This record gives sequence, C-alpha cells and structure tokens, in this order.
Amino acid sequence: MMNGRQVVCLVATLGLLAVAVSIPAQNPTSASDADQIAGLMRRLSDHSKSPSDVLDPGLSPTDREKNLHHFSAPQYELNVTPTSGIPAITGSSASVPVRVHFDGKDGNTLDASATAQFVKRNGTWYFSNFDFLSWPAFLIIVLVVGLLVGIGYAATVIVLMLKLVKHGPLGTNGIKMFFPIFWPRLFREAR
Repeated sequence: MMNGRQVVCLVATLGLLAVAVSIPAQNPTSASDADQIAGLMRRLSDHSKSPSDVLDPGLSPTDREKNLHHFSAPQYELNVTPTSGIPAITGSSASVPVRVHFDGKDGNTLDASATAQFVKRNGTWYFSNFDFLSWPAFLIIVLVVGLLVGIGYAATVIVLMLKLVKHGPLGTNGIKMFFPIFWPRLFREAR
C-alpha cells in the first residue's frame, strides 16, 4: 500500500507528464513545403481562403489587381488539382503542374492543364500569380484560326450564292455551295 508521500509524488509525476504531452500538441510542427503548397491549392479551391489571402503579398498593386481580376465574378467554381505528386521547389519558389477547372458563372470557363507558380515569403507559401487561370496560348491561336476559317467559309458561301443567283435559279447548286469541294466548279459557272 502506498503512503501519502508516494501518492503525492505519483500525482505530481502524472501531472508533469500530462503537461509535457500537451505542450507539443498546442504548437504543432510546421508542415513541409509540399504540404503547405498542397494545402494552399486546396484552400483556394474550397473557398476557405480568399484569393487575395493566398496571393503573393509582395506583388505590386497593379499586378495584384490584374491577378485578382480572374475572381471578379461574384460566384465561381474552382478546382486546382496537382497532376504530379511532388512540387518542383527551388529555394523560395516552386512550380506544380496542375489541372484547372474554373467556372466563373458569367461565361468565363476554363478546363485545362497548366503550371501553378508559388513563392515563399517569411516562411509561408503563396501563389506568385494566378496565370494558370489564363487561357493557354495554343487555345487562343486555335480559337482565332477557327473564327477566321468560319468567317472565311461564311463569306465564300455568301459571295458564291450572290453570283449564282445572278445567273438564274440555284437548283442543286443551292446545296452544293455549302461544300468546298464544289466551289471551284461553281465559281467557274458563275462567271
């Protein structure tokens, strides 16, 4: 059986042990760089952090405004998912290949692969920009070329129709003029 002194020592030891265990639980160790970056993408995607809170505080006001413009819609849906497990970290900057799904609910949508850039300021990671929300250059080129081809097609059909109408009823040429393979012969007939 324990005497009073042993009980006090046991209680004191258990109390100190409880305090020692609770101190590290109150000050969790900082997350690794990769975990911080993954958490940053997750918090931006689930709206638990605002875009201005996760954007590099070192950006000039003009650059901040330009980057935050992507989020000008009152409601938007965003999903930024890393496509490779480990970010490429070099000193205080990092890049992560991501798959981006953005729907601004105002007609501005994007579903593409991109690279998200990060910067570390005072031990905390931030997005260095939101350029990954911009349309890739090749998509812009495809869109412009597609528009030009469409406009050229429509203009050719209209010109061909106007020339053919001058020579009488269209007949089957009214259908053929929509197929580019018939255009050379139809233009010869329309002279």
